[in-house]
Parts: sequence; structure tokens; C-alpha cells
Amino acid sequence: MRPTAWVILISTVLVSCGWGLAQPAPSVDPYELAIHWAPVIHQGVASKQDFLTRVDYDGDWIGNNNWENFPNGDLSAYVYYSVIETETHFFIFYSLFHPRDYEPFCLPFLCHENDMESIQLVVLKDGSPFGRLQAMETLAHSHIYLYTADPEVGKGFLRVLSRVILEEGHPVVYVETYGHGIRGHEIELREGEVIYRVGEEAEIPEGVGDASASYRLVPIYETLWPRRDEIGDGKLFDRPFDYRGQVLPASFDGDNFGADRANAPWGYDQEIGEELSRGDWFLDPARALAYHAAFPAPFSLRYVHNPYLGDLGLLEGGG
Repeated sequence: MRPTAWVILISTVLVSCGWGLAQPAPSVDPYELAIHWAPVIHQGVASKQDFLTRVDYDGDWIGNNNWENFPNGDLSAYVYYSVIETETHFFIFYSLFHPRDYEPFCLPFLCHENDMESIQLVVLKDGSPFGRLQAMETLAHSHIYLYTADPEVGKGFLRVLSRVILEEGHPVVYVETYGHGIRGHEIELREGEVIYRVGEEAEIPEGVGDASASYRLVPIYETLWPRRDEIGDGKLFDRPFDYRGQVLPASFDGDNFGADRANAPWGYDQEIGEELSRGDWFLDPARALAYHAAFPAPFSLRYVHNPYLGDLGLLEGGG
């Protein structure tokens, strides 16, 4: 086969896989990087409704039946992840899903179907295999909170709340009972508490006081992202919005107690100020974090691995 034919064949395979020609491989295996930095999760638990699980825990990819299907779904623990890389940093994103955002007594303004809160880690490429953690951001409802692991990282649009808590090198987070907002500092967890740590097994906690449950990582790029065009009532996502000329869904489709109130990973509009847009926190994290915080040099905005912007045809000057 002639070299040009090989190029055409390889190009076809890459495009069919959603990568495109301009996508160089990441410098570190994304899964290994995500495992290395995976958070220890202190989850407040009043009932099984607070257990971590997958979006398709009920065996389908329909968003607006997750509330009804909850009692019969598989509550094995999973956490979604993504890795984006610039010339100087890794941005590691983790998303925690619950089928219900609830209260002991639900009202439309208190509860809603589906719930996805997230964590962003900023890791400096310092020459070591997995880099050095500099900062962590957590999402809790309508706000993003900034924590630092490097004293040289200062406030930007966001103020620094406190230092990152570490357990054997893993950042520690605390997740609210009922509403599931995430903090990087210790909070009062109502009722019981399950402590999740990353592992090879997706376990169902033994009860509301399980101090050693294991969760598995699952990639956003291979699960949720390929379904981003499934928009509308009775599908996975809803509330389409414009992201730099591309249509993306802002939320999961949901009907119970409030329509479409749970954000997709790329649908957050928290803490965008006057410089960011909805979706930047996930899709353009270097730009978002450079706005949220002040990082010491070097801090490059040029991506060497960002498959999401690559798929959308929005990469500029990088891979």
C-alpha cells in the first residue's frame, strides 16, 4: 500500500473514533493519571439515594426515568473522569453522579432528577511521572470553590478557601447528604457517612456507615461525550446551548420536581464572571483556571491534548 493510502486509512480510523488528525497522544496515560490523583470521597449518606453510581445505572441512557427507576437500579460505585493537557499542566476532571438530588421532604425548588457535581485538579508537569498538584476546585450547586496545594497559587476571580487535604497523596473531598455539593474542606455530614476510595472494583456500600467502599473510574470521553447529540425529552440530555458556534446540551433530561436541572460535565455556568462562557470550566480548563486563580509561571494556555475541543473543531494552535 502506498504511503498516501496509509495516511487516508489512518485518518479514516481516527476520525471515526472521534479523534481527528490534530490529536496527538497524551504524554501520560489518562487513566493512570486519573487513578494516581483520584479523590478520597467522604459521602454523607442518609439512604441509598446518596450512593455514587453511573448515569446508566438503570440499564438505559434515558435521563427522565432515573428518579422512577432508582429502587431497582445498580448502585455500584463509579466516578467519571477526564484528562486535558497543556504544555505545562494536566487538568483532571472528576464527576460524581446521583440519580436523585433530594431532601427528606421533596418540593420542586428543593429536589430534582439527576445530579452531577464535579471536581477539577490542576497538576503541574514537573518532570515526575504524575506531576505535582497545585490546586483543586470543587462544585457545590451554584458555586465553585478554590483550594490550593501550592502556596504560590493565589486568588483570582475566586478566593482561596484553604489548603487541599491529602490522604496518602490523594485529595480528600466531602460531599453533602441529600444535595451532594462537594467541598475540599471538612463539613458536617448529616446522618451517616460512606468513604469511597478508587479501586478496580465498583462496590455497593454495605450501609450508611461503610468506611471503605471502592469506586471505579469511567471515562467521560467514551461514555457521556459520544452521546452529546442525544438531546430532547425522553433522551439523555436537554437544554441545548451555543458553545462557540457548536450546539451542546447543558443538562441531563429530567422531569421530576424540576425540569432539566442537573448539569452535564460541559454544561456548568458557575463562576464564569465576565470573561468565561458556559462550558469553559470543562472544555477550556486552562483558560478557566487562569481566570479563577493566579498561578506562578510557567502556565501555558496551549493544549497538547484536548479531544473535546478537537472534536468540536475549536482547537487553536495546539493538538
